[in-house]
Amino acid sequence: MTTLDTAAAIAEPIGRAGSWFYFTPSTAEHGQRVGLDVVGFYALGRGGVLGNPTPGEVNDVFYFFKPAFVEAMYGEALAKQSPQVAVPAHLEAADDFARQTFGGIPTETLSEFAKAAAVLVASLPTGEWPLVDGYRSHPLPDDAAAAAYRYVILLREVRGGVHTDAVKASGLTGLQSCYLDHNGRAFAMHGFADEDIPVVTEAMRQRRLDAENDTSVRMAALLGVLTDEQQAALIEGAVAMRDALKNPVAVAG
Repeated sequence: MTTLDTAAAIAEPIGRAGSWFYFTPSTAEHGQRVGLDVVGFYALGRGGVLGNPTPGEVNDVFYFFKPAFVEAMYGEALAKQSPQVAVPAHLEAADDFARQTFGGIPTETLSEFAKAAAVLVASLPTGEWPLVDGYRSHPLPDDAAAAAYRYVILLREVRGGVHTDAVKASGLTGLQSCYLDHNGRAFAMHGFADEDIPVVTEAMRQRRLDAENDTSVRMAALLGVLTDEQQAALIEGAVAMRDALKNPVAVAG
């Protein structure tokens, strides 16, 4: 197994599982407790890990969203609540989601995933990806399910940061990349409208494919700190958590 194989194997499971809790009913309930709807809770809970960012600073790291959309949803949430309240509540929502979902996965699988992820995260540079720095500044929960899921969220932000770097290096804008990603599946969700649809050329499509490949190559370089056993643990845990989304089982006790 190569690190490039590992990067490819964890990309979809981490991407899917890491964002799954954002708009669930249980997360919405956590948001309501701090006076936020689920969209504002997402914006302030995720963007707020930067500290006390302005809407513009959040827009910079939410690179694949329409700027006015980010600034509006973050700014409206900020008018109702502070990051110091929203971020811990958002992390608690993630922890609760994990405990409601990953009870069918062996504890050893979750623990070994977390151990491998911890080695990777500890090796990452600071100052490269603000969301990664923000998330890893918060202490992990003690239980295996919630701790493993925090690392899923963190690794999703790692690939997101790396992917942003690759897209910028390709010469594509965030708008163009979002539209070309999965046939524009997230285009409207990220605040774009029909009038924002770009003129697409074959050269642009190729740059998007090249950026995705570059992302995996950059991720593979980061994964070089892990042994084969640790890489296998990352894959096993990521796939198990992705698959558990279809059949959630609460952690016993």
